[in-house]
Amino acid sequence: MKPDVNNSTDVALQGNIAIIELNTIFQFFDYSSASGELRIIGDDNSASFFFRNGLLIFGALSVNQKKIGGLLIDSKLITPEQLAHCLDIHTRHGGNRRLGEILVERGFVDFESLAGMLKKQAREAFFATLSWKKGWFYFYADQHPAEEEVLLNERIERLLLEGCVRMDNAELTASQAKS
Repeated sequence: MKPDVNNSTDVALQGNIAIIELNTIFQFFDYSSASGELRIIGDDNSASFFFRNGLLIFGALSVNQKKIGGLLIDSKLITPEQLAHCLDIHTRHGGNRRLGEILVERGFVDFESLAGMLKKQAREAFFATLSWKKGWFYFYADQHPAEEEVLLNERIERLLLEGCVRMDNAELTASQAKS
């Protein structure tokens, strides 16, 4: 994995996460009240997070992220049939319409429930990256997510604490399974 030399003039900060762990990078953005986009490139995945004045406002993984339809089904907010119907509409429009927009338009889910699931999806992306030990990060100052994105307003310190508890619990569960 090599640094993103194509965008080096736009990069305000970059580095190797094997040297500077992601939790330290996230804390830096919190303490400095940074605003912009943090891109993280791992071995088999990448992520993008946006910050406004040190708060995490949006995040997503490129791959291995549970799709919003699956989250809504798991939460029993929609049925598989409703999802299939809306995915068909989504496909017929060439993927240009957002699935969530179609689900709300059809009355299958209300906007508040959809927004809650989208926020959960962004938080899960954050937690997933905390375990990454290899790769590169790039910070682009003053970048913003698309206007139609549902935004979080999450304190990094709170997310890091929750992420550490999750990782500790996963390690404990794994060690108990080996016993």
